[in-house]
Amino acid sequence: MKRFLQLGIILSVCIPLCANSIFYVNHTQQLTLQFPSSIKYVDVGSKEIQLTQMSDNCSLSIRAKQQGVSPTTLSVVTADGSYYLYQLQGADILPYLSYRINKGALDAPIMRIAQQQTTHFIAPFALSDWAVGNDSVIAAYADGIRNMVRVKALHRFTSQSSFTLLGSHGELFSYRLVYSDSVPQLSVQLTDSLSQEAIFWDNPMDAHLLKKLAEKALQQNYTNNHLGVVEHRMQFSAAGIFSYKGWLMLRLQCQNRNNIDYEIDFIKVYIADKKGSKHTALQETEITPFYTYCSDSIVQLLPAQSQQEQVLFFNRFTLPKHRMLYIELFEKNGGRHLQFSISHKELLRAKALTLP
Repeated sequence: MKRFLQLGIILSVCIPLCANSIFYVNHTQQLTLQFPSSIKYVDVGSKEIQLTQMSDNCSLSIRAKQQGVSPTTLSVVTADGSYYLYQLQGADILPYLSYRINKGALDAPIMRIAQQQTTHFIAPFALSDWAVGNDSVIAAYADGIRNMVRVKALHRFTSQSSFTLLGSHGELFSYRLVYSDSVPQLSVQLTDSLSQEAIFWDNPMDAHLLKKLAEKALQQNYTNNHLGVVEHRMQFSAAGIFSYKGWLMLRLQCQNRNNIDYEIDFIKVYIADKKGSKHTALQETEITPFYTYCSDSIVQLLPAQSQQEQVLFFNRFTLPKHRMLYIELFEKNGGRHLQFSISHKELLRAKALTLP
């Protein structure tokens, strides 16, 4: 009995008394929890739940993988030594999309998005991360601009979705997304600030050197002949993987063998578990290139019966064995969606580039 009393005292000290011990999840909306300090350990009791740790290391994005999930538990340990234990339950509509632990829920206005129009979310500060509710919605930085993210629907959807943005200093914003063919608001200001100044990416290298590296990567013989996909009379592949000091470069090649032009909407690059993997935590992490070089002056258009190559620059990274690097190409106002993956072994075969 004495041991049980001691255990009860220890748990009462280590586990914070939470005003909200139950959180709701579903498969069309992301729930984001923001903790007071960095997350050091996270575990969910069910394989039906997908977790993604956001770039501030304090925020956790949670979504059910399918409809009608069973109740389960979520355990989190943070850098300040706190242990959090919650129940997760399914719900058709989430009562809130973002919750700051020890502070409470954030408002989430309803926003309409469309398939044929793009909505831009603009902040007076740099945006470091975001989470979309499901695969019906896609988001990406406006080219080269850190405080503007563009969002659109890939196809019509009926269930309410979500979009959550994370600022570079931990600012959190969430929106409930509904589909509409007519979008009344194509520009969304995250705050009341009147500042419209664009914040551009600070290239970690001189632009001239980046261009020289990209051109050298395009001149190399193909280092990969099997990484890619052939579909819709198109070929999308990784023609080479290169490294230079602290950077990793992907040389992407796209061939359009149709008689119809292909207008590029998004290229999405992210790290996720292999299909069928038993790992459930931190399921998907999108990575953004800090510089892109294209072999064609018209970056967003791939004419019929033509070929285009791009070199994407990233901060150097590697992959655990159970994770893959996925590259997806989306067509604007079209359905020719292409995807392939790269394993950790293939990434480690990156060819080193040198400059005179």
